[in-house]
Amino acid sequence: MKTIKNIALIAIVFLLGLTSCKKTNDFGGSATIKGTVTLKGAAVNKAIVYITFNATSASSTHNATTITDDAGNYSFGGLLRGDYFVTAEYTNASGQTFTSGGGHATIGDKKGTVTADLTVQ
Repeated sequence: MKTIKNIALIAIVFLLGLTSCKKTNDFGGSATIKGTVTLKGAAVNKAIVYITFNATSASSTHNATTITDDAGNYSFGGLLRGDYFVTAEYTNASGQTFTSGGGHATIGDKKGTVTADLTVQ
């Protein structure tokens, strides 16, 4: 009787493990989205770049953020195949805020790199 209970418990744990292995777009892959943020043609450092997983258009919720470097470059690595939407926001020393319309990026190659340059206005 005890053996049957143990087997049933193991079977339940195994089935729960199988159903929790759902592939989602998160930082579990090998692909990268990178780009440069510009304002009036000049690279913008310290702009905030937002990424939204499973999206083809702008959203009010984001899955991660990063900050551009001195050359205005950003990068999100460890991504899986799928659709992503990136947007940027920059606030200058005077407190004026500039935003981008954003850009849609599709990762089709699990180890590839997609470029999505953004312009803030």
